[in-house]
Amino acid sequence: MDSVIHRDRKAILFHLEEKLESDLARSLAAANCEVCRATGTKCTTSGDLVFCSTGPLFHAAKALFPGLPVIVVSRLPEDREWLDALEAGAADYCAPPFEVIQLRWLIDTHTGATRGKPGRGTRHSAASAAA
Repeated sequence: MDSVIHRDRKAILFHLEEKLESDLARSLAAANCEVCRATGTKCTTSGDLVFCSTGPLFHAAKALFPGLPVIVVSRLPEDREWLDALEAGAADYCAPPFEVIQLRWLIDTHTGATRGKPGRGTRHSAASAAA
């Protein structure tokens, strides 16, 4: 079932590795979320949430997009990296394979589209997001 909520949402992909960015962009589009790419250090792109990698790029994204939830994307999901990202202030963490239901949950949760308060740092599989 398509959700109308996602049609007005825009995700910014910030300095992701090309293949990872391509996979994520395709999955976000399938989740009815508009996608834009930002690669500069001064960005005029606006959106509802940001997806980026860990490390210095994460800190750059936090500085460049203050007030937006930043979701860390990693090709190799590891618990330590996930915890480090959350401790550094990431809104959440995700890794491929990107599932539409998981991305819809992330979009809803971190853009305030759900009824409850946005969760912080909750990793969801498609099965738990569907529950």
